[in-house]
Amino acid sequence: MVQAKHKLDQISLQYEQKNNQEVLELYKCLLEILMKAAMEETRDKSELVKFMNKIFERAEDLKGLPTTMSSLQVRSSNPGAENASLIYKLSSIEDAILKKNSIINGKNFPQWPEEPEELNEQFEFERPFVDNDVLELSIAQREKFDSWRRPSEIMNEPELFKMVSSTAIKQDVVTDCSFVASLCVSAAYQKRYGNKQLITRCIFPKNKYGHPYYNPSGKYVIKLIFNGAPRKVVIDDFLPFSRDGTLMCTFSTNKNELWPSIIEKAYLKLMGGYNFPGSNSGIDLYILTGWIPEQIFIDKYFEKETMWKRMLNSQPKDDKNPDQHALITIATGHLSDTKGLVPTHAYAVLDIREFNDIRLLLVKNPWSHKRWTGPFSHLDRVNWTPELMKALDYDIERASNVDDGIFWIDFDSVCEYFYSIHMNWNPERFRYVVTKHSTWPINVGLRKDTVNLAYNPQFCLEINNESEQPSEVYLLLSKHITVTEEENEDFITLHVYNDTNGEKIYSDKTPWKKGAYVNSPHILVRFDAPTGITRYTIVVAQINRFKTLDFTLKCYSISPATLSEISKKYQNVKHISGKWTNQTAGGNPSNITYLNNPEYRVSISPPVSNSPSDKPRVLLMLEGPKKFAMDVRMIWSNGKRIASLTTKDILMKSSGYRNGFCYCEKDDIKPGDYTIIVSTYEPGLIGEFTLTVASNVTFNVTSIPLEGAGMFKKVIQGQWIKGFNAMGYQHDFYLNPSYHLKISEMTTIKIRLQTPEMNPTPTHIKVFEKRPNNLLGRELANSGDFAYAGFIQGVCTEDISLPSSDQGYVIVFCTWEKDVAGKFIAYIYSDRNITIEEIIHERNELRNNN
Repeated sequence: MVQAKHKLDQISLQYEQKNNQEVLELYKCLLEILMKAAMEETRDKSELVKFMNKIFERAEDLKGLPTTMSSLQVRSSNPGAENASLIYKLSSIEDAILKKNSIINGKNFPQWPEEPEELNEQFEFERPFVDNDVLELSIAQREKFDSWRRPSEIMNEPELFKMVSSTAIKQDVVTDCSFVASLCVSAAYQKRYGNKQLITRCIFPKNKYGHPYYNPSGKYVIKLIFNGAPRKVVIDDFLPFSRDGTLMCTFSTNKNELWPSIIEKAYLKLMGGYNFPGSNSGIDLYILTGWIPEQIFIDKYFEKETMWKRMLNSQPKDDKNPDQHALITIATGHLSDTKGLVPTHAYAVLDIREFNDIRLLLVKNPWSHKRWTGPFSHLDRVNWTPELMKALDYDIERASNVDDGIFWIDFDSVCEYFYSIHMNWNPERFRYVVTKHSTWPINVGLRKDTVNLAYNPQFCLEINNESEQPSEVYLLLSKHITVTEEENEDFITLHVYNDTNGEKIYSDKTPWKKGAYVNSPHILVRFDAPTGITRYTIVVAQINRFKTLDFTLKCYSISPATLSEISKKYQNVKHISGKWTNQTAGGNPSNITYLNNPEYRVSISPPVSNSPSDKPRVLLMLEGPKKFAMDVRMIWSNGKRIASLTTKDILMKSSGYRNGFCYCEKDDIKPGDYTIIVSTYEPGLIGEFTLTVASNVTFNVTSIPLEGAGMFKKVIQGQWIKGFNAMGYQHDFYLNPSYHLKISEMTTIKIRLQTPEMNPTPTHIKVFEKRPNNLLGRELANSGDFAYAGFIQGVCTEDISLPSSDQGYVIVFCTWEKDVAGKFIAYIYSDRNITIEEIIHERNELRNNN
């Protein structure tokens, strides 16, 4: 209660100063204090509850502030948790991720404390503070460097802030134009809304009114957002000074004003030094302000008209619509015809106007000189009509005489000469913000982007839109970076699926919202959620993975939102590496060689309990070359090798042949032995594959050898001839093609009969004892019921064990129908060497004998 009353005093002070953002932040802290107390079980909470109700009523009474109960849930990591919806409690894994990524460029930048009074920094010293981390200078700075000097050595009366103005900020030799452009648009925003701190709120120490001030002791702490959290950057006020007697860093042209130099030094300490190679202004603005970054490339997919409307609508319109929703910067790429523009350079957009269908942007070069010379520049005397100059309060004569780096440019020229647009959106537009910190270990999943999403981090997002209008949702993925000068080869994105009910997905089907792969630290995906409760699956994707990816996922929403990482569904997972070879690339079931495909016996164990949730579930995933259409299926078979299939044999299968990846999944599977078949659509495709078997119960997987593996093989090529030996099954069976099998010891044989050149037709194999004069003796084995014949893979006997015999044995091959002519191939596998001879005899003699 003492802490809460102290917070109330701070709120009253900030409210009187009209520091609305600080009021909101303090209310959040206050409510967290009260909620923590409310969760204490050993105390009488009646007085506390009354006090909380008064706080909520007071929050509702603050006119013009988004401080309803729902908006105060922005710190919640699980808004659905009753009694804890206002407490953002990190999991142990999230906390470990944020702490690990506090080490940036070899220096420690700890997380910003949740409570301002916990900043725990000493700002006053007997001797001026010295930071032991001396920033490395750029090459251009080193060429002119004289010494590090404090403001008191180069200014008569140093001030941190004199007048926050975008026009006073000037970039010097440091290659951080994007950062300086970010300072410019932030300063323009703060100047426009004098009661709203934006760029100034990140600097400490502050006075009792919450404003930063010049510290004679030379120590400052800057709050910058990086690697998923606000971070504490401590600096001294030593600044690089040249032999020419000038500052060699970004500075303010307002006499004795320090803030651009101080913030730049803190930013560059985080980035590794003044030799920073550069960034983009969307990234920099997010670090400085927390405004949500969006990068739009001006390429063949660029929607010009839509973009103009978005930019124009993001700016204040009139007294009834005074809010500025976005800060905008633009960047050039490589230019052949510059027209005064600087190639690969960032510019700040200070204003956007449309007058009589003329679309213009007011732009500032961070160098504070060198301007656009094309249409609507200070050199253009044709397009600047008196009406237009009056509407924009523009004096072309003055602009012609003063080069301050500020110019008007038409939107068509922006689209022609600039490379990208950066819009940073005000997070205060959203009433709910949910955050998750996670990691994608390098040893989980494949290192290249594949069509298999099983190993990608996935999240369930639920939006509860109680209004009748679509509810805006922004998803921001931010990867954590610990060495900023590294060449960035991490191309990341977000995909959104809206037909999954928020469940895990495995196959890379077309997303509802497909993110573009970029090597930026941030990727933004926007969409509108319809009325009602909708669930989405959010998938993090990366093209090539070189290391573990730590990241932060934020959801900004107008409506209540929950975000949860989708956990592993299966505890037991096995990966089997295999290969389709010349012998095993059998193709799909319509091919005669299907029986040669790789097959595996899987033995499913009984569950440990009788609970319905413990019933066996199995997931099969098959991944191989992207150009291969492939299929995986599990068969009722007692774990035996399968040659041909009927529909009723299939327990589960993937949804058709899919390129590169396929999967199937089934619940409530009975314990036992099954066969898994992996195949490509086309036969003869040689390549490697990975079969993954996952289950909630224990299981075992073993490879099933090819039919006849390790045995001798004899091949018979024969023919049924109409009117001669195509006798069928029911008439003169003994006149069908017959072969004399001779063995000298106990032998096990297996026989397969195929008709590759005939239409699939029922065929049959019989094995008899042989009697003298080619008589057929006792039937020993056959290929089964004709009802299951007719497969293109042919028919096959089981293993047949035959003792040695002086007479030997007779093998007969037949069709069901008589006079069905055609060629056949028979494969006879044996564990001992055998002799096979065709039986040729006079037909009448054989008919009479039989």
